[in-house]
Amino acid sequence: MTGKFVLVGLAILLGLSQYQLWFGTGSISELQRLTDELQKQEAANQRLTSRNDELVAEINALKNDPEAIEELLRSRFGYVKEGETFVRLLPKGDLPSE
Repeated sequence: MTGKFVLVGLAILLGLSQYQLWFGTGSISELQRLTDELQKQEAANQRLTSRNDELVAEINALKNDPEAIEELLRSRFGYVKEGETFVRLLPKGDLPSE
């Protein structure tokens, strides 16, 4: 009789441990979810690191190269030197209606 109780007790413990493994805290599904989340965060961090590197290179160019400053002024702020004519080309779909 006690052998049955021990066997039933062990079966219950086995069932609880399997439940914990598959559905509880630290389960396989939670581990997979966290792994996926980590991969997404690492990819985002890589993109941001690349962007930071680009910005550092742009800052260094602006500090050391007068032509870089002129290019920035021309591209972002529409800077035009004296004696130059500014021409803006619009794509066909952006033409004003007549």
